[in-house]
Amino acid sequence: MKKIELNTARNCLRYVIKAFDIKEIYIPYYNCPSLRNAVFKENCKIKFYHIDKNFYPKENFDKNSFILYTNYFGICDDIVDKLARKYDNLITDNAHSFYSEAKGIASFYSLRKFFPNLKDGAFLYTTKTLNENIPQDEYQYDTKEMSFEELCKNEKRLDYEDIKIINKNTKKYFSKIDTEIEKIKRLENFKNWNKLLEKTNLLKISPKMYTIPFAYPYLASSEKEANELASDLKLRGINIFRYWNNLPESYEEKVFYKNLIVIPSVIENSKLKIYVNKL
Repeated sequence: MKKIELNTARNCLRYVIKAFDIKEIYIPYYNCPSLRNAVFKENCKIKFYHIDKNFYPKENFDKNSFILYTNYFGICDDIVDKLARKYDNLITDNAHSFYSEAKGIASFYSLRKFFPNLKDGAFLYTTKTLNENIPQDEYQYDTKEMSFEELCKNEKRLDYEDIKIINKNTKKYFSKIDTEIEKIKRLENFKNWNKLLEKTNLLKISPKMYTIPFAYPYLASSEKEANELASDLKLRGINIFRYWNNLPESYEEKVFYKNLIVIPSVIENSKLKIYVNKL
């Protein structure tokens, strides 16, 4: 596979659509809206598919169909392996799984989602490349921690960015990150959260499901339980995000937005210890 360094994960998907001249692609209903928008920008037809409560596609695809599958929260390596063996044109969204092996005809990774304070940056591994010149991203920024407002502003900025080569500053800042230490920290915290919460987590997580996860996903038994846990964690300085509120109530995947708490696996150990001691 050829490695290409671009500005965003969503633009990695646009690159793949252009490189393979994809006219129609399957993508999951439960996904980031920015990926849908990326597909639409390339005038590619979307065929949506459902996933079950274990994140596995509920549809059987034609062998030659182009399929985008998301490695949800970095705990779906086993599903990616199965799909890659079954379908010839799998595209893997590893934005939540930076350390996972590239599978299928293309896999892409997000730097800013995995490494705090990077504003953009993505890696694409693809079996086919474009024969055209791509401009370099010239956006100027520093790596100071962003407020929530700044984070939202940066997200909106990225929505309007075209396909570009990775920003030189992003590449420079990334080169200074010890990815091995980050790996150890994430895995340790993920295992600690699982040890603490696995008995009540409706998602049964085993080591074969992940390499180094993006976060610890906790599926509560009810929306009330999820809200109480989210509130408790926020009081202890742990910010919680809910993914993704853009589906009809009738869809089974809606349970993920209502009942799924995504706990960062890169938080300080002190905060985890405070929470463990409380229990």
